[in-house]
Amino acid sequence: MNILRITPKEDRYTVREALRHTPAKLVLIQLPWEVETGWDSLLDYEVLLKTCQEKQLSSAWVVADFTKRALPREAGFTVFVSVAQAETYLAAHGTFPVPTPPARPARPQRPPWAEKLEPRVLRGPRPRWLLPIQLGILLIALGAIGMVAFLTLPSAQISLVPQQATYALIVPISVSAEMDPGTVDFQRNLIPGRRVGDEFESYAEVGTTGRGDTVSGRSTGQVFFTNQLGQNYQVPAGTIVRTSAGSYPVRFKTTDPIDVPPFGQAAVYVEALEQGPRGNVGTYQINFVEGVVGFALKVTNPDPITGAESQKTATVSQADQGRVWGIAAEQVLAEANNGLQAAAYLQPGEFIPHQDLIIQATPKETYTHLVGEQTDVLGVSLRLLVTGLAVNATDAQKIAYRRLSTQQPPGYRLTDTRFEIGESAEEDVGAGRFTFYVTAHGYATAEINQDVVWEAIQGQRATDARATLSASLPLAQEPEIVISPEWFPFIPRLLIRTAITIKPGKWSGK
Repeated sequence: MNILRITPKEDRYTVREALRHTPAKLVLIQLPWEVETGWDSLLDYEVLLKTCQEKQLSSAWVVADFTKRALPREAGFTVFVSVAQAETYLAAHGTFPVPTPPARPARPQRPPWAEKLEPRVLRGPRPRWLLPIQLGILLIALGAIGMVAFLTLPSAQISLVPQQATYALIVPISVSAEMDPGTVDFQRNLIPGRRVGDEFESYAEVGTTGRGDTVSGRSTGQVFFTNQLGQNYQVPAGTIVRTSAGSYPVRFKTTDPIDVPPFGQAAVYVEALEQGPRGNVGTYQINFVEGVVGFALKVTNPDPITGAESQKTATVSQADQGRVWGIAAEQVLAEANNGLQAAAYLQPGEFIPHQDLIIQATPKETYTHLVGEQTDVLGVSLRLLVTGLAVNATDAQKIAYRRLSTQQPPGYRLTDTRFEIGESAEEDVGAGRFTFYVTAHGYATAEINQDVVWEAIQGQRATDARATLSASLPLAQEPEIVISPEWFPFIPRLLIRTAITIKPGKWSGK
């Protein structure tokens, strides 16, 4: 319900414009005590009653001054003593009574001023002086008729295209599964979500990257120790060095003792602890010294460590299993994203953001080969239980519209909107379980008061009226003025003979 509080400076025209532009269907017009002057004419309320009927508004009045309550009642409105009384009535009935104008008295068949017909009486010849008087009266009557025709017969059609402005706003919308359906939290940009899900299955294959080795020998090579101390340091044979990259380091031992000079370097041969090609490492891969020696020395291998040989065979590795599982899971999520958008899962207006899909369970996971088996291709048949939060696009648009309506340029009103659902936020930026973005595009037009337009140009010539409107109003193009009949040069002085149309223009955004 929209409450319109009348100020001492407002009259029926300003209140009428407020009624024309209110988005609410329930309107309560409040006339407080401080409005001492005005609103003493029945016409004030009849004008507003007509506006309420045109807009199909359910309206009522709250009049504090008991001496002014009779006029709105006479016009056809329901009148309350206070806002609290009106709210109590609204809570009980759900709406105000539709205002209706008072019934007009039936038109009498014979005007009350009509004279009773009398038999015609023959009269003698009229005096000569009576004819000039009658001609004068006739001329006066014709002049009056001409003046009335001058004021009432001409009509004007005025078309105005106000200036337009387009703007856009990106609004983050958070989704919560705990909110009741249909509720929207405008303060936190929060809308409800409904969990839906089902099982989806896919099959994927990858080439294996694992290799089976036939072990032959140990890898050997040379490493360099760097002394970080200012004194000679002796490295005993059997000192362990290793690589630090990877989940399972490759370890080597020195074959001979060696002395490393202060802040200097010395080279020594090393041998892999394990047989097989794992001991073959590239340059600068050995960079860690185990034990106490590691606090004094650094180690590296400028040259590769080689020497172990094996026959390579394709086998399944743990990485292959993880890789093929990930590919199959992506396929399942893509299928679930399409499948869960079907009408069988969603209510009208709902959609599921792809980024919110969750794998709840893995009912089936079958690989074609086990880890270590020799094969060139590894496949997996994967069935997953996938769920997501279904959100209503209308709820998101409500929040985006509320934010958009607060950003419109001053003196403009929002006349059209468009919304684009974007991606979800990668980080937790909202109050809900996840957040996605809505790009709201607004189309606003400059506000133009029709009464102000008519008062500014009434009685002017058409050319002068165009210049006046172009100079005083925010227009996108020159106003169109069509006067009928065409030979009549002036804007009519009666508002009812002037039709003013304000065209909002066309949306220019994509």
